[in-house]
Amino acid sequence: MRSVPAHLVEMARSYGASERQVLLGVALPAAAPMIMTGVRLGVGRAVTGMINGEMFIAVVGLGHLVTEAGGRFDSASVLAVLLVVVAVALGALALVQAVDRKITHWVPRTARSER
Repeated sequence: MRSVPAHLVEMARSYGASERQVLLGVALPAAAPMIMTGVRLGVGRAVTGMINGEMFIAVVGLGHLVTEAGGRFDSASVLAVLLVVVAVALGALALVQAVDRKITHWVPRTARSER
């Protein structure tokens, strides 16, 4: 929110915008690209953290399957689980990109992050 250009806030206030209108109409839309960048980075790290946590706990889930199959030297099962993890990560990233496009549709295409 601190990166919102001051002239935009000043313009909204000069037209009599309330604090709520400045927040919802100026500050939030101006900060949306940076917020979505953080969400994109967070999704990738969340998937990684989920698998790492499951591997350390090794009770249930995909991490348990990888650990168990690795202990049996069953490379086909390990690769199958890893393909599922990749599919989940790509699905989550596609969902975040769709939301990003919906929220930041007003940003010029050259200013958006790569798709």
